[in-house]
Amino acid sequence: MKPVLLIASLLTAVPAFAAEQLYLDRLADTNICHHCNLTDADLQGKDLNSADLSEALLKGINLSKAQLVGAWFTHSRVQNAHFDNADLSTALMDNADFTGASFKGANLTNAKLNFSDLTNVDLSDAILVDTELRGVTFCNTTMSDGKINNEGCSASEPASK
Repeated sequence: MKPVLLIASLLTAVPAFAAEQLYLDRLADTNICHHCNLTDADLQGKDLNSADLSEALLKGINLSKAQLVGAWFTHSRVQNAHFDNADLSTALMDNADFTGASFKGANLTNAKLNFSDLTNVDLSDAILVDTELRGVTFCNTTMSDGKINNEGCSASEPASK
């Protein structure tokens, strides 16, 4: 009976890995991966200019030093992601959840982050020239000048000083 359980568990584990590779292949082939799961993917330094990553699950993704000019992240869940020193100029990042993400030294010139959640985000040394930040949630957010922004903290969220 035990060998049957072992084989069954191995067969059920394969589709999850295959699906992730499927999404990585789709992104590489078409530069489109909306509604996909790229959780914890390492895409550091990749050229993903104009990529469509809207409505995707991108938790923990590493996009440090990536070229993401004009990329779309609308309605995506991008918690704890790494965008350090990435070029996100003109990126469309509206209505996305970037909780805990790091944008240290990232170029966000002319990017749109309207109505996104930037709780616990690090924007240290990020370039925010003409960046749209209308309706953004700031709570324990480290701004580009190193100051902490707690403007959007709710009464139930602890604001650091």
